Amino acid sequence: MPSQTAVADAAGVAGSILISSATLAAQASPVPWLGAAFTVLTVFKDMILKAKANKSALKQLQDRCSAFLHVVQLKGTGAPVEEQKQLALHAERTVLQIVEHMRPWCFMSPFKLFVKQDELASEIQDCHTAINDCMTKLQITAALETQGWQVLLQSNMERDRIEMMGYLSDIQNTQSITLSALAEQRKDITAIMHLMQQNLSLAHYGNNRGLETNLYHLQKSSKTLLPNMNFKRGEVRRVGPDPIGGTHTMDIWEGIYLNQETVTLKVIRSVHASPKSLARLRREVEIWKRVWEVDQGHHILPLYGFCQNDTPFPYVVSPYIRNGTVDKYVIDHPSVDHRALIKHIGEGVNVLHNMIPPIVHGEIRGANIVIDENGNPLLADFGFSRIVQDLTGVAISESCGMLDSYRWAARELLVGGKLTLKADVYAFGMTVLELMSHREPWSQVRFPFHVVSKVSNGERPPRPSDKETVSRGLDDRLWELLQGCWEEFESRPTMSEVLAKL
Repeated sequence: MPSQTAVADAAGVAGSILISSATLAAQASPVPWLGAAFTVLTVFKDMILKAKANKSALKQLQDRCSAFLHVVQLKGTGAPVEEQKQLALHAERTVLQIVEHMRPWCFMSPFKLFVKQDELASEIQDCHTAINDCMTKLQITAALETQGWQVLLQSNMERDRIEMMGYLSDIQNTQSITLSALAEQRKDITAIMHLMQQNLSLAHYGNNRGLETNLYHLQKSSKTLLPNMNFKRGEVRRVGPDPIGGTHTMDIWEGIYLNQETVTLKVIRSVHASPKSLARLRREVEIWKRVWEVDQGHHILPLYGFCQNDTPFPYVVSPYIRNGTVDKYVIDHPSVDHRALIKHIGEGVNVLHNMIPPIVHGEIRGANIVIDENGNPLLADFGFSRIVQDLTGVAISESCGMLDSYRWAARELLVGGKLTLKADVYAFGMTVLELMSHREPWSQVRFPFHVVSKVSNGERPPRPSDKETVSRGLDDRLWELLQGCWEEFESRPTMSEVLAKL
């Protein structure tokens, strides 16, 4: 029987070379019963050649299986037949068990492999441990290194990860990444997007801009939002030295999202970035996600996410809308179907009100409704009033931002600051009047504070009588409907009831 040193030396050599199937058969001849084990190893080698990813870690396991069989072969050389049988039996069982464990991984789609890296690493470790256990049982543990494989496995898994991220960040793979991902289940698409987003700020594996591009196209094709809507890995960046617009509470900047899409960044100036604002925005994110899942951007402008790590103030990110807001759009396009616009807006409000739990927009008016590339109105900025109130502690009716919306606000909102579904119905009615007349509600009243006085006294805007407004569709039926929207809180219809009459 060869010495332990000779066995160890042979094992080291065996572990460093890849043995062809023809050579394997010849080398197995001193131990005939190992022929089946070497055949299984050959099958494993062919499986690894077909694997879509993680070839380094799988190849390491194959090499260790090969070294293991050669150590067993050396131990069995010259041994009694019964001992050879036992050696071969245990070796074959171990290698077969490893191959069966690895079979699903070798034929798995690359995207499933990408999202199951931790699980695969654990499975491979279990296979290496199975080799150690068998060596212990056969009393030949000293002949094969039993610990160094762990360090090598970590290195190989990292090599495979870098290769994987290189693939995901190559813009030449954009189409194949998108098509392959869309063939997977929704949870796997989310997982691969999460992996890509997590690695956005890591540039050592390749082109970070390419990773952004591929993530963007995957997001758009899958009609989802990014898994993490708290942007802190460079998902969005500002463009230009100055804001492009603003209100009493917000500065509006232009930005670039995932290096692909022009977006609007709305910086909430009245709120400082803090743990409190971060927590509040995170809660709001869940609402934005739910609305997107229901509406898919048909009636409500998507909110991609928020950020507060590169400015004293938090900001939210939404698509840049080139057609502007509906109040200006109807003036620039006087022949547009005004009734179709207001119905579409009403449907958007109804989407929010039918969420579980219902969502109050809080500031419905023409300036908060944008027109998409197809000419459809989209509700924007829902929930902003509530966020500002929560974070500043200032009642909505007392905030500077509310001054812009007095003309659309119901009495209970002006007096008590109550954001309710019925207050949205009131504001919708005022928005219909605004769009039909091409003028703000209470246009004959110069100062917003005078509007507060009139609304508090139960007054309503006068009916426009000019031909242009009537020709746009403000007939008796619609005016009667608006009167219902402006009833006292308890008597107002629901948004569903309003829609049924539009």
